[in-house]
Amino acid sequence: SAGQILSGEPERDSAIAVVGAGTDFGKAALIPDGKGGYRAAPSEGGHANFPFVSRREYEFQAFLLGETSQRYITIGDVVSGRGLSFLHRFLTGEKLEPQEVAERFREYPETLEWASRFYARACRNYALETLAVGGLFIAGGIAAKNPDLVTGTVFEAEFRSSDTMEELLRKIPVRLIKDENSGLWGGAVYGLQKLSVR
Repeated sequence: SAGQILSGEPERDSAIAVVGAGTDFGKAALIPDGKGGYRAAPSEGGHANFPFVSRREYEFQAFLLGETSQRYITIGDVVSGRGLSFLHRFLTGEKLEPQEVAERFREYPETLEWASRFYARACRNYALETLAVGGLFIAGGIAAKNPDLVTGTVFEAEFRSSDTMEELLRKIPVRLIKDENSGLWGGAVYGLQKLSVR
């Protein structure tokens, strides 16, 4: 089942974006097949660079580069379970496991605010990249277990924020998939589609 996070005006027979944060950050697009259904277009977009946009965020980026010894920081490094741990340690100095951070969001509103803003940014960018005017669905264990991450005003403000595409973004509805196994179901459907092509 999916619950609405942000309302919109979805266009029929249009692309739908699906994202999900867990151990990493997954992306897929559902493309209309011209027969009333959809074909799944997988992605490795979680391995693309994450866009930091302010001096304080650049400090977090430098922190991550030091912690990970990588050449650049990916979306999955920021919007994932390990991203929560890194973010919390950067903001508080306290080292916690991802589940511990998520369970204690209410004790750490700044961690929740940053995590929500980063998740929304990743969602917004993918919705724009895929022109997902059919809607965006959020899957994955992190949001399913911690809906505050995607249902607050910080998420909405960041998702709708754009100097050039705000009107389009206001039309894209966002829904939260509460079933943590939705990725497995999606994989099964994709496998059946591949078999039916042969």
